[in-house]
Amino acid sequence: MPNNQIHKNVADHLKMKRASKFHTYPNGGTVRSQAIAMISDLNVILKNIPEGSEVPPWVVMKISQCAQSINAVHNYISYYGSMK
Repeated sequence: MPNNQIHKNVADHLKMKRASKFHTYPNGGTVRSQAIAMISDLNVILKNIPEGSEVPPWVVMKISQCAQSINAVHNYISYYGSMK
């Protein structure tokens, strides 16, 4: 097999692997139900932690991580538009 054919086969294989990595599934219901549960949990947190109260550092870290993750999803949806 000539070298250029080997390179083409490897390139085709890598393209298939990369494409399958970003495959999407119809799981919008799961996303919506998890988002609703998160809103419910956040409401409990807001009711139980008054403004200016002291919280353990790990709580601040977890809330910051969640905020970053939610912001990333928000940015994705804002850029690509509705998932309809």
